[in-house]
Amino acid sequence: MSAGEELLELAGQGDERALKRAYARLLRSNRPDDDADAFQDLHACYQHALALCRSATDERHDASDASDASDAFDARQAGVEPPAAPRVAVTGPAAPVLEPHVAALELVQYAAVADASALAVLLQDRALGWSLRFRNDVGWALLDHLQREHPPLSEAHFNVVMQAFDWDDIALDLDPLWLAAVGRRCRQAWLLLPTSRGALRVAYERCSDRYLSTQEVDEVVARLGEQRPHWRNRLEAIVTTRARDTPYLLAALEYWPAEEVPAGLDPVQVGFWARFGEPSHRVHLRYGAVRCAIIGLFMGLITAWGVHASPAVDAYRGGMMIAVATLLLPASWLLLLGYRALLRWQYAHESDARGPAWLRWAFLPTAAAAVGTAMWAQRALGMDGLLLISLDRAWVFGLALIAMTRARTRGADPHREANALPLVLGVIWPVAGIALSLVYWSMDLRRNFSASRR
Repeated sequence: MSAGEELLELAGQGDERALKRAYARLLRSNRPDDDADAFQDLHACYQHALALCRSATDERHDASDASDASDAFDARQAGVEPPAAPRVAVTGPAAPVLEPHVAALELVQYAAVADASALAVLLQDRALGWSLRFRNDVGWALLDHLQREHPPLSEAHFNVVMQAFDWDDIALDLDPLWLAAVGRRCRQAWLLLPTSRGALRVAYERCSDRYLSTQEVDEVVARLGEQRPHWRNRLEAIVTTRARDTPYLLAALEYWPAEEVPAGLDPVQVGFWARFGEPSHRVHLRYGAVRCAIIGLFMGLITAWGVHASPAVDAYRGGMMIAVATLLLPASWLLLLGYRALLRWQYAHESDARGPAWLRWAFLPTAAAAVGTAMWAQRALGMDGLLLISLDRAWVFGLALIAMTRARTRGADPHREANALPLVLGVIWPVAGIALSLVYWSMDLRRNFSASRR
């Protein structure tokens, strides 16, 4: 049985709902982009069958009304008054929407209160009563509304709408990046709704290894949405968790500094906190120094109180203890920053590195020679204190780590696991750690020369 015969048979039965279901099923195998002629024939058969079905239904209603009128006439001829029919307010079906923009707005309003599966069923049902041209007009009107207003839509809702109107079809010549940006803007508005805090928390956990409660998410959203003075932002940025959670939440919203600020958020607040999401931004150095200074002052005050309470400590030793306690953490932090910068400079590629190439190549053997000379001088002078021994091993440990990282990240497989043997040897036996550092350096030098000759 062909598709047209099946529709005509259902039209003869007078079941309009079964006719629409059969048409929706047949549409899956007769898509307009696959075979336009077959789709037009199927649509013409459906319109003809629908007209026949409705005419048959009207004829049955007319026959029923005529039978009722005949019965009433016979009852009056017999002298019996027929019972009056109860008066019921009958409301006919709503007039079909003929404006594409109105239909698009109704779809957006329905998507705000229904899930994605219900939206897909509604779109499928509406498509049965729309012509192909009107369906395209509704799709363009809906896309224009989403691009201008950015209503809240989840990713599942947007995908349902995109598939229903074939926005991802290559024949429409839509820029996929522009379409993805429209979907991202709608998704951002949906994630910022109070009812979508659970989804926003899940998106945050995908970007960070830290768990946030719903109350903490509300606080971060309020921090980004309210207009606050700069001094308040600076005070809150000193707290490490706030300087970390806020940029991660912006990443969960798929916001980057070069893009438009999501609706509902303050641009000044977003611009301030987005800087903490850039690892190389100088704001980390600034606020890290403030944190270390505050902790150092706190430790210095505690040490000063202890020195003042202890009469056995003289003024010179007390001053030295206070100075060490105050400067220990800031100095350690600065040394760590310098070491990390040195590490990045060593394992960077030649095209990205700063400074002359010969200086980068000569650093490791020069540093190894300096550390070895310092260790020999200490032994020659009889300087065997615990502090000096610890410093020697720390220098060898750092030297071995730089050599290993340089050889691994610039090698054939930069993602392989690191070998911890040189680090252990550097702590136990510093001379062996220096030797292995030079071995790694020579391996990297030979590999670079071999690559340059090709």
